[in-house]
Amino acid sequence: MALKNLWEQERSQRLQITAERRQQVNQWKQLTKQELQLQADLLHQDLSNFVTNLHNNRKLQQQQFQQEIAERELEILQLKTDVWQRQQEYRQERAAKAQTLFQDLQNFRALLHDSVWGDSSNGQAVSPTPAEKEKLVATVPKLAISRSAIKATGFRPSVNTITKKVPALNGDAVKSRVLQYIQQAEGATLIEIEEVIGLSRVQTIDILRSSIKQGLLEQRDRQYFVRQQAIS
Repeated sequence: MALKNLWEQERSQRLQITAERRQQVNQWKQLTKQELQLQADLLHQDLSNFVTNLHNNRKLQQQQFQQEIAERELEILQLKTDVWQRQQEYRQERAAKAQTLFQDLQNFRALLHDSVWGDSSNGQAVSPTPAEKEKLVATVPKLAISRSAIKATGFRPSVNTITKKVPALNGDAVKSRVLQYIQQAEGATLIEIEEVIGLSRVQTIDILRSSIKQGLLEQRDRQYFVRQQAIS
């Protein structure tokens, strides 16, 4: 009986120790589970905050980027407007300068024409009537000037001939000399007329143009001839 009681007592102690250990294990499990749950909640909260902050930052950066794009577009539009305005101002300035240059050229031509021909022509070539044409050509004196002789002298005028440098005469007198030379030489070039008559290039061209417009001369192969209609 004593052994049986001893064995039961030891068995009871062992059961009690086992129960205590089980209770400790359960407590440890409970604490561990709570700690893990707490850590999981903390991690979940941190992750949620991180995702929220990331989303907010992304949204803020996107707004800033869109705002920068809008500002760049406004700057580009302003630059385009400035360029267009400058182009318009440049075109207006060019047009004004061109108009001024054209007006200056017209004034210069008028002054040149007045200084060469006087104020009677007013810068315009008046086309004479057929009777005036016949009178102008008929009144030209006949001088014995051969084309071959003129070319042989190299178009250098002598002192006592028509090739002398003409003084400042009126337009009709100079034109008569040119027509008379072309008629006697049976045609002449611009250089020949310029050298023989002793005129400047501007005077010679002006006389030839006005004579062609008036029907007194005609041009063929860089040579000028008196029109037969004007002679007849």
